Amino acid sequence: MKIACDFSLTSAPYRPTAAPAPWGTPWASPISGTAAGLVLDFAAGAYGVGGQPGSLPGLMAFTRATAASLINASGQLVGVPANTSRLTHDPYTLARLGLLLEGARSNLFANSATPATQTVAVTSTPHVLSFYGSGSIALSGAHNATVVGSGSYPSRTEISFSPAAGSLTLTLSGQVQAPQLEAGAKASSYIPTTTAPGQRSADDAAVALGPWFDTAAGTVVFSGYVLGASANDRIIEIDDGTASTRLSLLWNTVLEKPQFQVWAAGALQAAIAPPGNAVPLGTEFRVAIACAKDAFGISLNGGAVANDTSGSVPAGLTTLRLGRASGGAQGQIITESLVYYPGRLPDTELQALSA
Repeated sequence: MKIACDFSLTSAPYRPTAAPAPWGTPWASPISGTAAGLVLDFAAGAYGVGGQPGSLPGLMAFTRATAASLINASGQLVGVPANTSRLTHDPYTLARLGLLLEGARSNLFANSATPATQTVAVTSTPHVLSFYGSGSIALSGAHNATVVGSGSYPSRTEISFSPAAGSLTLTLSGQVQAPQLEAGAKASSYIPTTTAPGQRSADDAAVALGPWFDTAAGTVVFSGYVLGASANDRIIEIDDGTASTRLSLLWNTVLEKPQFQVWAAGALQAAIAPPGNAVPLGTEFRVAIACAKDAFGISLNGGAVANDTSGSVPAGLTTLRLGRASGGAQGQIITESLVYYPGRLPDTELQALSA
């Protein structure tokens, strides 16, 4: 005779649990399941390389010589120290938007915390005036206009204009907060000033290429916003430290959308823009680019893939840069996420990844 005894606490049958999914599963490509080599998901706060989680400081080198401002998780406009990356938020929904990257700018409006009527010297280049509040600023001298505010923070009023070279008088009336006058076509993040113009240095965010990078073929997916850009300002660049050898996702100001360029030792290998509508500045978009010998492609917002079937992948690439080239070419962008896949994924997958 045999006696069976159940010593389990619940008398329930034992069943082995399934192994946990690999860390990078949420970023695997949607059709083939290709694992991501690099994940920089700023909106989600998740970062990793080679299928393993990591930290942002461990993956990305970041510098900026001055302090700068961002919108924090509570919707407040705050300053952060030099050499600190800026994960900014929507002031209305409080959602984290991603990594804010901008070029160098100067605020010509003195004493911006306690603003008063003043006269500043300007050049005959495009300028932009911005401020919070329901008051007004009247421009006279080098340019004539009256700008009426749209309300208190977070509502920011902005006007672009091209003054003559000379003296510009700004006469304030009513509630005017955090005024900013800067050379450029679009307002950048707030730069506080004292008795003299204030400066914000350029953001520099870069990732050193490693074993996770396929030198023969690859696919990159970018999600985010271009807030302001001049012709050929970069969204992403993978280069050897020079402008002559690079993979560039740049902003085409004529088409008003991203364009993919490939250069090898100074020779253009590919230059393709996706079909479809223009992308207004400040509008969220997603773009997938892919490269292999004689097989370059780009898809925007799930649209058809534009291909270039002739060209070589440049050799000697060392660095992936966000929002700028090695020598500048920097506008204003917010990177929600950047995901890299080793290998040239098929066109159907490019469309799925950019959708």
